[in-house]
Amino acid sequence: MRILFLTSELPYPPDSGGRIKTLSLIDHLRRRHEVHVVCFRRQPLSDEQSRWAAQAGGVESIPLNRSRSVANLLRSYLAAVPLSIWRNRSERMRGLVAERLASLEPDAVFVDGWLMAQYLLEGFGGLWLLHEHNAEYVMWGRQAQIERNPLRRLLARREYHRVRAYEAQILGRFDIVFAVSEPDRRALLELGASPDSVRVLPNLPEAALLERPALSFADSEPAVLYHGTLSWQPNIEGLDYFLRSVYPLVKRTTPEARFLIAGKGAPGWLQRLASVRAGVEYLGEVADAEPLYRRARVFVEATRSGGGTKLKVLNAMARGLPVVSSPQAAEGLDVVSGEHLLVATDPQSMASAIARLMSDAELWQALSENGRELVRRRYLAEVAYSQLDEVLSGAGT
Repeated sequence: MRILFLTSELPYPPDSGGRIKTLSLIDHLRRRHEVHVVCFRRQPLSDEQSRWAAQAGGVESIPLNRSRSVANLLRSYLAAVPLSIWRNRSERMRGLVAERLASLEPDAVFVDGWLMAQYLLEGFGGLWLLHEHNAEYVMWGRQAQIERNPLRRLLARREYHRVRAYEAQILGRFDIVFAVSEPDRRALLELGASPDSVRVLPNLPEAALLERPALSFADSEPAVLYHGTLSWQPNIEGLDYFLRSVYPLVKRTTPEARFLIAGKGAPGWLQRLASVRAGVEYLGEVADAEPLYRRARVFVEATRSGGGTKLKVLNAMARGLPVVSSPQAAEGLDVVSGEHLLVATDPQSMASAIARLMSDAELWQALSENGRELVRRRYLAEVAYSQLDEVLSGAGT
């Protein structure tokens, strides 16, 4: 089949959860189909990105970098669309999509993320597919619940209602909608999507992590690792919560413990908060997380917001680094607490779970092995993307 793939940013390098998922989808589709990628670029392409685009072939990008500003928020109100939709609205993109629909005559259009659903144009008779990285309205609802600032809470609640209405409106325009987990699928059904049209397309970790040798409890340090994109609000919220509410309890039980924070885009206030906590190392963006996986004894994801499934958790499990997570961080994954990872519901239980893994080599080893085995069994493309293959196979017959 010939597929036109629309995504909101160049998916290379795969250095964030969204990019990892998008690139894995493109690579999987290209094994059997002809794929043409149309996307935005948020800044001039690096040499590395240009080489990837040239080698991949069939990749076109349009510049767009519209900020989260008060002016753009007001413009989104005037346009009667959520702020994220306004920030990704482009007449040049609309024109390019129209041109590629005419010149390529694709059999299917794969819309990667709700931001690109606005480029679903009338008159195309092929298959329209939507991949929802998250049930967006769920994320906004959770954010509104935990916001401490009254004005930000009010704005988040308003955005929640706008996102919910917009998301409900676009779902019925697609032949098939893919959610990333069963909870996300149920959330989309609550918006009125047809049960027959919503399938599950799980997130996947970096496959190369499974090929690396097993980690060793004995060789690790009493260190907790966090590795994620720190410009993403749910990640910021989770790290802030851990530093303020959980980490002080960890230090009480394990005074020698250290906390390693890796990730790009951290706001200045978060960096300052990390700098005044004893034993915290803020490392910023890292090109290769392997030394951190080898150094740490525990991976933590404490977010109470966000949606979808957490790729950073899957990556840690694939590498064999035991995970302690909040319920929200484990949501949608086929995991059992105590078998694949440890789920903690409050600061005390999270600190206690971390302390157990700091000293219990037998539990550490079991979680390390079981987590990797689960990823091999459930979170490889040939298994996880079977429903996508079925949809495209049926459309091609």
